[in-house]
Amino acid sequence: MAEAAVVLDLAHRIPPRPPSPAGLAANAARGIDVRGKIVLVRYGSAFRGLKVRAAELAGAAAVLIYSDPAEDGFVRGPVYPDGPWRPPLAVQRGTIHYPFYEGDPLTPFVAATENATRLPQSEAPSLPKIPALPISYGEAKPFLAALKGHGVAAHNIANDWQGGLDIEYWTGPAGKAHLFIDNEFAVKPIWNTMAVIEGTSEPDRAIVIGSHRDAWVYGALDPSSSAAVVIEIGRVLGKMHKRGWRPDRTIVIATWDGEEYGLLGSTEWVEDHVEILNKTAVAYINLDGGVSGPNFEASASPSLANLVRKATKEVKDPQTGRRVYKRWNRRAGVDTPEGRVPRVQPLGFGSDYVAFLQHVGIASIDLHFTGDYGVYHSNYDSFNWMAKFGDPTWKYHEALTLIVGRVLLPLAHDRVLPIDFVPYVHELRTYAKDVAAALGGASMPVEWAGRLDASIDVFEKAARKLRKEADQLRRDDADEDDAVVDAVVGSGDGIDAGVSVLTVQGGSDDGLAGIVPQQHPKHPKHPKHPKHRADNNKLGFGERGFIDMAGIPGREWYRHVVYAPGEWSGYGAEMFPAIHEAIRRGDSAGTNKIIASVAATLRCAAGMLAA
Repeated sequence: MAEAAVVLDLAHRIPPRPPSPAGLAANAARGIDVRGKIVLVRYGSAFRGLKVRAAELAGAAAVLIYSDPAEDGFVRGPVYPDGPWRPPLAVQRGTIHYPFYEGDPLTPFVAATENATRLPQSEAPSLPKIPALPISYGEAKPFLAALKGHGVAAHNIANDWQGGLDIEYWTGPAGKAHLFIDNEFAVKPIWNTMAVIEGTSEPDRAIVIGSHRDAWVYGALDPSSSAAVVIEIGRVLGKMHKRGWRPDRTIVIATWDGEEYGLLGSTEWVEDHVEILNKTAVAYINLDGGVSGPNFEASASPSLANLVRKATKEVKDPQTGRRVYKRWNRRAGVDTPEGRVPRVQPLGFGSDYVAFLQHVGIASIDLHFTGDYGVYHSNYDSFNWMAKFGDPTWKYHEALTLIVGRVLLPLAHDRVLPIDFVPYVHELRTYAKDVAAALGGASMPVEWAGRLDASIDVFEKAARKLRKEADQLRRDDADEDDAVVDAVVGSGDGIDAGVSVLTVQGGSDDGLAGIVPQQHPKHPKHPKHPKHRADNNKLGFGERGFIDMAGIPGREWYRHVVYAPGEWSGYGAEMFPAIHEAIRRGDSAGTNKIIASVAATLRCAAGMLAA
């Protein structure tokens, strides 16, 4: 039994102000002391595990976490079953591990095989040391009502702290509460499913595509709308294989288990196969929460951004009849040195691309259509929700399948990989400006960021030279590459007619009518031209150049110097994370040292492209 309290800086904030030790200190200055108390926090802004971690650091006894209706309930619109938003008793489940590393919390850095050496549970840094329980906003309301008049009123702290319930929010503490949690802790097996289609010309180069298939409850959207696309990819590629088609590069198709518990299946598989992946994998395509509405979104390594944009130019939006690219660009367009293009977001945290990109350095993509979705991780994420609100015509599932096919097949077939590091330059320059601003805000020398700028200049020169070489090779190979893509995925007329890469609406039961000819022409093997191989090695392995094997200080599992989950935000990517973490610590000498190290890594990445 303990007193109940609400902690301000764990609540949802706009703009996001994630939980942090500084926020806890601010609470203490207001007289909000959570030591020994049960803390009630809201979902939103930051990853739920970091809210629990902040409460633990502040000395709280336990955490209750709920989804406020201002976030995804009746404030947003009608609730299920009358609308897509969260009803009063819907509980959002979710892992609360601390993001020091991903995967099995007992086996950091090594695969969690049956006989692996495991940490004692009490020594696992990613496991919380206090209990936590998710509840609904209907269940949270009596607690919030009991806190009224105790502590500090929400309106005296920040306008955006008041939630959507029809009561005034106060911090407390007030009253007494009993929290009883009966958890089962056990080591159990999980199963990934894998299929491999070996390449003919470059079998030692691989593209991995995957989605997790485990769900908290029914999981119609998360993960089934994505797993369905991956399974359909595999089903039809298998049919094509029987008819004589072969990819030039190896394709690995995966469904991951245990994602909801902390990316277990994908992370442990990557850790178990890190050596072979390092030598062979050129890209990972991830799908998760595939379709909840009509708005296309993509996150990717910048080197793959143009490939995604090109794919969306070749697919019709089911609602508008125009290309997905046009609707996407109108909604999310940004100005770049190469014109106005739809924003491809950086990859942060929370899905199976993390180990591929941030631990090994494999360029990655995450694709989905979004919409009004208020039943995340609850028992209302059901087939009925999807049929009524998410994708009633199922056309966006088809559109996503078509986009994925248009991303996968060029990676598997193009003689010169469709990867371009020039878009990385604009992103790196933006991130370097953010570092300069952060240095100034911390009263550290802004000119330190100049070392990043100098390294980015070197990287740009190498990226542009490689683009020029690759474009020349593509021009030389254009006719043959066009022939194979048309043979495999169908003509532009087929796309305009609503034909998916992998399914035909109302077509034959094998899903291939009008796509692959009955007598599929054998595509000649890629020529054993040393220039193709050399440039493909640079394009396919260039992302590895951003890996620093020493990792981020204190979070050494994350090795990518450009992207990692935010230390105190989690889901969102933080760019140049080690630098920003050192700045936040006020460690001037450490910041200077890390900037020098990151600048050196950027030069190494440039060297890989120029080799």
